[in-house]
Amino acid sequence: MNPRFLIAIQPDEYASRGGRESSSARWADVARARGHDVRWVDVFRPDILDQLAGCQGFLWRHGHYADHRGVARRLLPVIENRLGLCVYPDQNTCWHYDDKITQSYLLAAAGIPMPETRVFWTADGARRGLEDARYPLVLKLWSGAGSRNVRLVRSAAEALPWVDRLFGPGVYQLFEEEGFHPRRALGRARRGLRWILTGRRWNPGTWWDLHKNYLMVQEFIPGNEYDTRVTVIGRRAFGFRRLNRARDFRASGSGRIEFDPAGVDPKFIRLAFRVAADLKMQSCAVDGLWKDGFPVITEVSYTYASWAIRECPGHWEMEGDPQSAPLAWVPGPLWPEEAQMDDFLRRLDARFGAGASRAS
Repeated sequence: MNPRFLIAIQPDEYASRGGRESSSARWADVARARGHDVRWVDVFRPDILDQLAGCQGFLWRHGHYADHRGVARRLLPVIENRLGLCVYPDQNTCWHYDDKITQSYLLAAAGIPMPETRVFWTADGARRGLEDARYPLVLKLWSGAGSRNVRLVRSAAEALPWVDRLFGPGVYQLFEEEGFHPRRALGRARRGLRWILTGRRWNPGTWWDLHKNYLMVQEFIPGNEYDTRVTVIGRRAFGFRRLNRARDFRASGSGRIEFDPAGVDPKFIRLAFRVAADLKMQSCAVDGLWKDGFPVITEVSYTYASWAIRECPGHWEMEGDPQSAPLAWVPGPLWPEEAQMDDFLRRLDARFGAGASRAS
């Protein structure tokens, strides 16, 4: 019996980290176990459209790298809207990925509660805004993960030099400006030696974007010793708390995770379901803080650490209105790729059904 659908998958070994992170292999395993065929493709080759011939679906977990972003934003809309394939992530899910400026506009337009955020597009406007602002403020670059491009500025005197940098030569990462750290310096030295020995030249633009000609600041919300990460995949929600780094206000990338579901307030779960529904996202991870007793969202991402979802002791399920529908607890661990592929196969069935062209 031939497989029902032919599904193209772009490998994501860049995120393997000992097998805990990579999604592509698990997607393929689930698809094959459900009786479908898989075709491995390479989006970085010029014949990618030919590679997709005969496929009904396409999945790619693209990362927060400049080279990934350059391909994804140009190719994925064509695959979804012109070729007509089922795509994960689709455009509703990923068009704003790893772009904090875009997300600030989008969440505000959707009425999603978030910290007050201001984006300045001129140096004069940024200077005036920083001179009149209330401190401390959180300075952010539009891209970056693990809190790398997030830092606290405590006064106008500390904030204003960033105007000259961002509206001048630009910066690649905020943490490059945070002084000397022995472990980070050792890592840079090792990378430099490796580039020298291999004869390769470092191109920071391959991994990070050059940030310039804008300045983004967000209000600092005190009293949060952790954030709440809720990941929604279809009707399922996985939640845990991330404790702040030592002597720091940032939780992302701390590695200090509490998986006890009792620590996840249902308000965050319902707000995450609302974000996914309002933005029509196939899947999303939202980071939440408390502000005056109410949850607010600081960031949204379509992709997330797979191992952390798998470590959750169970998940919540909901059908209906995020504000009022009952939440049902489902015990037991689950790899997110299983849930993603189950939802993806249902979409394939809904779009192509029994009359879909068969994989040969």
